[in-house]
Amino acid sequence: RNEILSVADGVNEFFAGGSRFGNISINRVGHPIGSFFGYQVQGIFQSNEEIANAASQDGAAPGRFRFADLNGDGAISPADRTVLGSPIPDFTAGLNISLAVRNWDFTAFLFASVGNDIYNYTKWWTDFAPSFAGGKSRDLLYNSWLPERPNATTPIAEPISNFSTNTQSSSYYIEDGSFLRARNIQLGYTFPTRVSSRLKMDRLRIYAQGVNLFTLTGYSGLDPELQPQNVTAGTADRAMGIDYGNYPVVRQIIFGVNVGF
Repeated sequence: RNEILSVADGVNEFFAGGSRFGNISINRVGHPIGSFFGYQVQGIFQSNEEIANAASQDGAAPGRFRFADLNGDGAISPADRTVLGSPIPDFTAGLNISLAVRNWDFTAFLFASVGNDIYNYTKWWTDFAPSFAGGKSRDLLYNSWLPERPNATTPIAEPISNFSTNTQSSSYYIEDGSFLRARNIQLGYTFPTRVSSRLKMDRLRIYAQGVNLFTLTGYSGLDPELQPQNVTAGTADRAMGIDYGNYPVVRQIIFGVNVGF
């Protein structure tokens, strides 16, 4: 459990986690350190009639984000921003397994993180046409909003940046970061003494090993186990769980031989 109980006199909140649209993380009393902050996406505007009946919002148009009017004043403004999630997991767990049957041996180490959110900032580059002229996601190309795709969660593909598209921090980037990873699995076989002695050996064992063999997760990014990021000096602990383009861990398949003389 993680909660900020108090801050220094004269300091209300501390923002961190820089992005192309400002800071992503907020450190607010009553919430976990490094909580994600921004507008809550209610959905995507479907028609001009829906826009007319909603709280006034800059840049509103069919196919763009509809933000929640949390303070009920009829207009979307910075006062409607809220805490969107936390990078702090509810719990982490590890499991070591060791089995041996006759000449066979099996070991495994599994690791899990449950309940943490990830701010998938890479979506800013891949899910909005004007953000970056290079590669785009399949969601933008094939699943983005169109009148005939009203249930789409990815906004309309258009060359426009404004308040209702890609210039604000929002819950669109928040994903469940829970995962289960097989960090190490090994299966070995030790040859009987009669075999190893013929080869002038006291012991002969062969094995196959998988490192980071599989990861079970619902996270859409490359790797839910984020590595330390290059953020502003002194703020790394206040801007956790942001995926700026995290390089995934490498899967390895290893075959080996243990010999004793």
